[in-house]
Amino acid sequence: MNKNLFLILMILTLISCKKEKYVTEFYPNGNIKLKVQIDKDSIQNGTYEEFYENGELKSKTNYVNGKISDSLFNFYDNGTIKEKGIVKNNFQNGWWNYYRQNGSLKEKTEWIIVKDSLHKNQSIYIDQNGKIKYDESSYFELKIPDTIYLGKNFAKFDYYSNFNVYKKLMYVVVENQYSEREIKLDTFGIEDNDLWFGVYGYKKGKHNIKGQIVEELYEIKNIDNDSAIGTVSEHKKYFEKKVYVSEKNN
Repeated sequence: MNKNLFLILMILTLISCKKEKYVTEFYPNGNIKLKVQIDKDSIQNGTYEEFYENGELKSKTNYVNGKISDSLFNFYDNGTIKEKGIVKNNFQNGWWNYYRQNGSLKEKTEWIIVKDSLHKNQSIYIDQNGKIKYDESSYFELKIPDTIYLGKNFAKFDYYSNFNVYKKLMYVVVENQYSEREIKLDTFGIEDNDLWFGVYGYKKGKHNIKGQIVEELYEIKNIDNDSAIGTVSEHKKYFEKKVYVSEKNN
């Protein structure tokens, strides 16, 4: 037998032996409700599809060893996308987009995990004309260069906040490393929208800058006509950026 023909037959045999297995549920009208790909041990591995009773796709993603390991897409029953984003360890992860039924973008939200809990880090709301609704949004834009230098460096950020309170204090906490054994949480107070803070490059090479933008919110709530109570709350936004530390050019 020709060697190439033998290899082709072997490949076709292997493909035919690899049968995909699905668990499928149906609505009373006969339309598919759920279609899940599983492995030989009945663990979800592969595609996941959920449908509305009218036959339109409701949700779609991919599983690996029983956990979502890919983008998750949810749809309205008219077929337009409702929301999409990455799922990691069964939690929303990173930036998610949320849409109106007409297909226009209405919200972008960044999700992160903080101490094993899901945290809404930033939210940007969009009006029907595609413009940002600043009075409802709460987000920041880091302005840290991709390359910093050995020693002290200055970084900046733009900040948009929807908190309407009696008084607000803001500061930035940065995890700066000064040597192999010394890591400090440096705090930089923010006044009069002077949105600067310091980062330190202690040795050449790749470096990960991590920190928090913290708002202390002071509110006064009326109890009745003659009394009020003051409350203080803290709101944190977390940031992280990879940079390269280099020597300054003289």
